[in-house]
Amino acid sequence: MEVKFKHEEIKEYIVGRVTRKEILPGDLIESENDLAKKFNVSRMTSRKVIDELVVLGILERFRGKGTFVSNRPHFKDLQSFLCFTEEAERRGLSVTNTIVEYKKENASVAAAHRLGVTTNRQVWIVRRVRNVDNAPFAYESSVYLASVFTDCNDEILKGSIYHHLERDLGCVITYANQEIEAVVANEELAQLLQVEVGLPLLKITMISYLKNGTAFEFTSTYYRSDRFSVAQSSYRTAIQRI
Repeated sequence: MEVKFKHEEIKEYIVGRVTRKEILPGDLIESENDLAKKFNVSRMTSRKVIDELVVLGILERFRGKGTFVSNRPHFKDLQSFLCFTEEAERRGLSVTNTIVEYKKENASVAAAHRLGVTTNRQVWIVRRVRNVDNAPFAYESSVYLASVFTDCNDEILKGSIYHHLERDLGCVITYANQEIEAVVANEELAQLLQVEVGLPLLKITMISYLKNGTAFEFTSTYYRSDRFSVAQSSYRTAIQRI
């Protein structure tokens, strides 16, 4: 129990310093030995904390140089189904949203196909720029079933839609299917994300489901490649050798 407490204390200490901007991207942090002495733990414990923060993208290691605050966080972990706000908050980052557009209309053929509904179903079209630490990070174009997301408005869209659906409407969101592809910024995306036309972007298309199997969201998110990367662990499965 004591080791677990110290483990969390060290993690909160490092993340807190990053959040308060006491240490900035590219800054060297204390060594494993220094952290071990500071919190009266073994070097193995301090190393484990740093390992976890490296996986989260908050820190990055360079052999022979030390551990630094990451310049480009591994913002999205494909093994965890977290919304944008949750991904940012667990890394000590602040999120704001710039609303580009939202409207209710009948589902397009493409959206209806993705959501498994007919084109006479009402949906909310929502387009937002997601800002991290007050800088454009991603552009999000979403379609939500109006029968699930019943009360779309400015106040909700400036916060977390998932938090509203789960906490206020009682929805149980369970899983999502995701597709990832590389694209380049056209004039519209470049203007929204404040980048040059032609900058590589990472596009993640996601269909999200409720516990009862209803597909309620079809979203394409365009991430700035200079501020974003993806982390995923892969496991080798047994294969039959001839």
